[in-house]
Amino acid sequence: MIDMVNSRIFEIAGGNSTVFVYGNPRNKKSIVKKFLKEVEQVGFVSGDRMSMMGGEMCINATLAFASTLDKGGELFTSGIDKPVKYINSKDVTKVNLPLSYRILDNVVLFDGIGFVCIDKKSKARVTKKFLVGLADEYGLPAFGAIVYEGNEIVPYVYVKGVDSFVKETACGSGSVAYALFSGFSEIVQPTRESLSIKIKKDKVVVSGEVKEIKNGE
Repeated sequence: MIDMVNSRIFEIAGGNSTVFVYGNPRNKKSIVKKFLKEVEQVGFVSGDRMSMMGGEMCINATLAFASTLDKGGELFTSGIDKPVKYINSKDVTKVNLPLSYRILDNVVLFDGIGFVCIDKKSKARVTKKFLVGLADEYGLPAFGAIVYEGNEIVPYVYVKGVDSFVKETACGSGSVAYALFSGFSEIVQPTRESLSIKIKKDKVVVSGEVKEIKNGE
């Protein structure tokens, strides 16, 4: 376990273990490297702002961050240049995301991450090298692949800044990308739990259950 930092670990839709580190530590790269041995991703929190380990957009981490705040309000996160509105209820956190995006065939591009959607029937193999190439091609800090069957997904994400490649147990950003690509509004994660996606004219609304699994204070 990592000590000497103020941290909290969350699961979103039953998976995608996410640690938040507080207090703006200097040795962020070494902290990320150590935490990635036990969680899927790392975010750094200061006040109402959360920044992901590679400066990427991460919707699940945004959900988790929102769950730690008031019943409703605004937050700021890496990969999205406008405030994100959120609402916390007893069991569910909802975020209203002012996202801009492009859809190019089976590729969905956001400002802070991109995803390629791959039919499971194709039996294509997702590799780190493949996602590195796409991140470089589109000039993005992170790139993922969504292997889909119906409304069920298996997500993979590469983050350039920390050179990580993870087969994730849940993925909010990938769920939004797949919702945009497929039209499904309930996206089933590898955990068998779901994230709800509503596509509106000027924003995307994502709802899911967040649970804190460890407080490292």
